Amino acid sequence: MKVVTPKEMAVMDRHTIAAGTPGVELMERAGHGCAEIIKTELDADAQVIVLCGPGNNGGDGLVIGRLLIEEGFAVHLFLTETEAKLSEDSLICLKQLDDKNIPIRLIQNNSDLEDLSLILKRATLVVDAIFGTGLAEKEMPEKYHKIFDLINGFEKKIVAIDIPSGLRGDIGLTIGNAIFADKTIVIQNYKTGCLLNDGPDYAGETVLIDIGIDENSIPNEKYYTQENDLKFPQKRKKNTHKYDYGSVVVIAGSKGMSGAGILSVEGALKSGGGLVTCYVPHDIYIPVVARAPAEALVKTYDCNITSEDIKNDRKKVILIGPGIGRAKNYSFILEHLLEGTLPVVIDADGLHHLAVIVDTLKESRTPVVITPHFAEFSKLIDVPREEILKDPVGYGQKFAMEYHVVVVLKGYRTMVFGTNGEIWFNSTGNPGMATGGSGDVLAGMIAGIAGQNVDLFEAARAGVFYHGKAGDYYAEHYGQSTLTAHSIIESLKYVLK
Repeated sequence: MKVVTPKEMAVMDRHTIAAGTPGVELMERAGHGCAEIIKTELDADAQVIVLCGPGNNGGDGLVIGRLLIEEGFAVHLFLTETEAKLSEDSLICLKQLDDKNIPIRLIQNNSDLEDLSLILKRATLVVDAIFGTGLAEKEMPEKYHKIFDLINGFEKKIVAIDIPSGLRGDIGLTIGNAIFADKTIVIQNYKTGCLLNDGPDYAGETVLIDIGIDENSIPNEKYYTQENDLKFPQKRKKNTHKYDYGSVVVIAGSKGMSGAGILSVEGALKSGGGLVTCYVPHDIYIPVVARAPAEALVKTYDCNITSEDIKNDRKKVILIGPGIGRAKNYSFILEHLLEGTLPVVIDADGLHHLAVIVDTLKESRTPVVITPHFAEFSKLIDVPREEILKDPVGYGQKFAMEYHVVVVLKGYRTMVFGTNGEIWFNSTGNPGMATGGSGDVLAGMIAGIAGQNVDLFEAARAGVFYHGKAGDYYAEHYGQSTLTAHSIIESLKYVLK
């Protein structure tokens, strides 16, 4: 399933129309699909408000209102602009209402807003079809701020059409105010704005409807990960041994952060890694050995470790960074690893040290995946976090392609960027996973999967997906507030079948 920007969606619309499907027919399909979903939220006594803006999103709302009225529901239709400002297809939908003598109120002044406020007091559901995905960064008339404030004060269900009004469809930031929806009915394809930044909080629960637009009608390499997109886990052959499933080397931990390496080791083991060896500093060897899984090997190193020191390990992938700290210089260790041919996963403090030698990546032929959150990525590329939030897709894609690395940019909808320009938005995970050690588990999982002869990009996608799915499993059964990194590890056995 592909993810699109508003501009890409507009081009897909135009291609569909040019191929013979009128725009008003697409509006009818969208309205029918949305009305069918909205009906499941209503009982016989429901009072519905449908707020329609001047564009095609508003036209969808006009169709929804008409269909619900024809089904016998009590619907109050509102239009936020005069006919002169409506799109051509929306005018056709408005005429259909007029032909059926269906009334519609116009919101122009404070008196109209007071009418809306009174009707809201007895309403049971609000449909937001004011602004669509093409909203750009510009000043909004004060009237819309007042409408949004009224709707956000509504204590019952709010359903947005395609995207909550006030939210930018490209980057998921508001233009100063936006409607908080309980549910968003996304038309045809997920828009980037629903998945980035504030988008998930404003969109609420999302449900997708198909109106017959071909997502492959334009070049686009952005995807929304589904389980059947993944090539892992794979069926194991009978005549195999532990080294067939990867020997993973983890370089992790420091005084005060001894648990990071243990969590990474467990993530690698529980995702199927055949053998995991953890290298830790001398001063934390005893506590790590005491707490590490019995299946793991634990060895010590000093800050002068090089790839030569671990040459006797039958390794297939190396993970460096969880909990190593910033007090010592690990950059030269990274330089040694980047001179090799084995896949390297760089996480957490490893990214801090990578920033010192980041240009080395351009010359390296070592397969690399980095796993930064936004603050770490900001430091790595020396761009303020606020600027990255305005174009996370662009920054992530550019870095992955320029530096020949797989980038796992962590967030609620974590993005995995491939070196060929592909972008995969993860579809699993929940806020309970924002907990200490969760990233260490993910890094270990990616390394553990990569060690099983899985391409590093595939390993990153699978690791992110199943990491989130394990968190979702726990949250579904026990709630989000008690979720810990170990909860994710223990839940892997239920989702990695």
